[in-house]
Amino acid sequence: MVEAGARLERRPVLRDLWLRFARWAVLTPAIAWLLVVVNLGSAVPGYLFWYGDSLSEAPWHLWLFVPDSPLSVTFMGIALVAFHYGRRWEFLGLLATGACVKYGLWTDFVWFTDYLSGGRYHFIAILMSLTHFGMVVEGLILSMFLRFRPLPVLLASLFLIVNDVVDYVFGYHPPIPNPEDLGSITWFSVGTTAVIVCSWTALCWARWRNPGGVRPWADGRAT
Repeated sequence: MVEAGARLERRPVLRDLWLRFARWAVLTPAIAWLLVVVNLGSAVPGYLFWYGDSLSEAPWHLWLFVPDSPLSVTFMGIALVAFHYGRRWEFLGLLATGACVKYGLWTDFVWFTDYLSGGRYHFIAILMSLTHFGMVVEGLILSMFLRFRPLPVLLASLFLIVNDVVDYVFGYHPPIPNPEDLGSITWFSVGTTAVIVCSWTALCWARWRNPGGVRPWADGRAT
């Protein structure tokens, strides 16, 4: 009984620590703008070098769904500015959160499967794994500011689903180091999308059932 009570007490403490960290990251001007510059600055080489060939081969009406990671951090950079100044752009926040979590995990999984297939963690693999793990952290930080309203959740969910269709049905998926791993990578991507969409749906349902009881954990704006 004592151990169970201690575990229950630790949960709010950990949540409160993460909440304070999220508010510090998004609402502190120096930190927020540093993250904006890093996100938007890192998106440029991603568009030009990592996805340049894919964009040139894809029809223009699919461009929005081709540069997955660069577009994710572009969403995040813009969303950080908006939420820093108290602009609750829910759809943009969901796009940034979902895409950064999804493609951050996706990239780490890709390099891990390459390692299991006989590849190695060279400099590029380590650099991309670390920076994309940072995308996951950013997505979890921004999620603390979201309200999970039905229409933005629906639209952002459709975006992630269409992204998987473009990547793995039409074949415009990001470059992968070992093409033999494409099957497991496809299932991982689809599974990640399903987990994100189901989580959003559950939070949306909780808000609908109890409108006054579910609100953003990290409310407020920069001062």
